[in-house]
Amino acid sequence: MSRRIPLWLTLVPLALAVGLYLLLWQGWARDFDSEVHDWLPATPFEVTGFPYRLEALISHPELQGGAVVRLFASASRARINRGPWQEDLTLVGADYPRFSAIVGPGIGASFSGKSALTSIKVENGRLQRLSSVIEAANARLGFSPVTIAADSLELHLRERLPDARTPEAATPPPRGQLVISGQRVRFDRGDALTLAADMTVTGPDRLTAYDRWATTGTIELTRASLSDAHGEIAGIRATIVPIGRRALRFAGTIDTICPATISAAFAGKTAAPEQRLRTALRLAFEGEPGTMRLAALPNDLGQRAVRGQQPACPVIRKLQ
Repeated sequence: MSRRIPLWLTLVPLALAVGLYLLLWQGWARDFDSEVHDWLPATPFEVTGFPYRLEALISHPELQGGAVVRLFASASRARINRGPWQEDLTLVGADYPRFSAIVGPGIGASFSGKSALTSIKVENGRLQRLSSVIEAANARLGFSPVTIAADSLELHLRERLPDARTPEAATPPPRGQLVISGQRVRFDRGDALTLAADMTVTGPDRLTAYDRWATTGTIELTRASLSDAHGEIAGIRATIVPIGRRALRFAGTIDTICPATISAAFAGKTAAPEQRLRTALRLAFEGEPGTMRLAALPNDLGQRAVRGQQPACPVIRKLQ
């Protein structure tokens, strides 16, 4: 006659598995705690989230560092989490975030917003992807006095490795890429536009030292576009070259169906109403901020065919 196995004995393997997973989770939590403490040594927090995640809820985090490129980041509250077995992927949710990266008066950028969700993936010490979505965003670029606001601003950054099979060229190989997407973007309280931009950073080596990059590196604006509900109004391509730690030099072209509007924006003026051209006009620009030169408008601009059935060009900058 067989003896029935007690019910409690059948639960022993499950209890052992749970206990083993708890020990593993605690080890992951200690590593996660140590990593976050390295970034925020003076900020108290506690790692929670068992069993599905590792999570640190932090009040008023503040991070700063960098000698040449001065970095600053803060928020009223941040939630940092990752999967217990996904140490290469970290998610950061922030309320009222602020971020800036500044080299000098003419080189830098700052962002702020109501909220932001950021995904960071690092493998073998290299940035595979950093994606951030900022809601109710505000931005300033160090080389321009223009204020930028957007209902939503997306930034996607990744490190790039040059193809070993690519032959040597005059242009340094790609080292990084930044893709920007903005919804209802306003420049100096202008009309709401859609922004899309794709930039490639080239350089002699990995982007770990600004001064080394600035000697031969460039920023290649592969494509940037401004559009409204009736289509694209401007497409921009440019090469941006750093001048030491002082400034950036621009050289590029703008293909636009609203040339007078673009010209006024360059000059820091609000344009008079302008009808959209049927065929885009190409305008070249070059120079440093403050001395930027845009090609003069053609004398026959007033005789060119326009899209009379569409609304006038949007106001890009609404200045007093």
